[in-house]
Amino acid sequence: MLLLSPGLALFLFGVSSIAEGGEGASFGPRVWVSATIGVLLILAFVRHALGTDKPLIDLRLFRNRRLTIATVAMFVFVIAFMGAGLLFPSYFLQVRGETTLMAGLLIAPQGLGAMVTMPIAGVLADKVPIGRTVPFALLVMAAGFFVFTQVGADTPYPVLCGALFVMGLGMGGTMMPIMTSALKSLTNAEVARGSTLMNIVQQIGGSIGTAVLSVVLTNQLQSRLPGAEDPLEAMAAGFGTTFTVAFVLVLVALVPVAFLPRKKEESHLLDDEDGAVAAPVLMH
Repeated sequence: MLLLSPGLALFLFGVSSIAEGGEGASFGPRVWVSATIGVLLILAFVRHALGTDKPLIDLRLFRNRRLTIATVAMFVFVIAFMGAGLLFPSYFLQVRGETTLMAGLLIAPQGLGAMVTMPIAGVLADKVPIGRTVPFALLVMAAGFFVFTQVGADTPYPVLCGALFVMGLGMGGTMMPIMTSALKSLTNAEVARGSTLMNIVQQIGGSIGTAVLSVVLTNQLQSRLPGAEDPLEAMAAGFGTTFTVAFVLVLVALVPVAFLPRKKEESHLLDDEDGAVAAPVLMH
């Protein structure tokens, strides 16, 4: 904990400081010193985790190919989804001039979409191979994301809310099945460590996504706003470019997702009588 937590904090602090130079990207001492120390602490954590019997995070679980593929897919997906999640309300606040309450209400369709597909995805995860459902859900989410890559200062709200609803549908059919696929490949003794590993990877991915997309947006605004004839359109264009980065990351997540199981596989989880069970796992 003394290595990983400060390491991640310093690394993300360095990354998020890239855009604070005033004119585009700035890689001064504040950036590279913080990021370098952060990386060194993270590497020290990895060495420690692989060299002790009871590490804080069991990195040896990555020897499990199915867990590794699912974790990589979830990591890339979370960077895009969580990073963009910060930008949606910012767009409504800064470009459209909405109140905080209205911005929250305008984002609500995304949650409604996820609420529709999550129960369905949970049922399908026990009946249909993950490799056959998750790619479709990711493409659905990408379709909703694409609308925001074309966003302007006056894009109709029904279009934006519809896109958010579609994104929610895709998200609900993506995250939980990926996690379920990974944990099904673990033995009963490993599932607690596996759940912890995936939770932490999810949180790290969200933090990285927030930092990276914030840097991209800040640089876009700093380069577009000075001298712009229509500041709102310039800001909207900056948001659109940043959403494009997130959109590309969603498509990149299709690569590891393509290696998820496409055939029905039995869970490795065992109960006390060595019978297969489907253990429920709650993810934050």
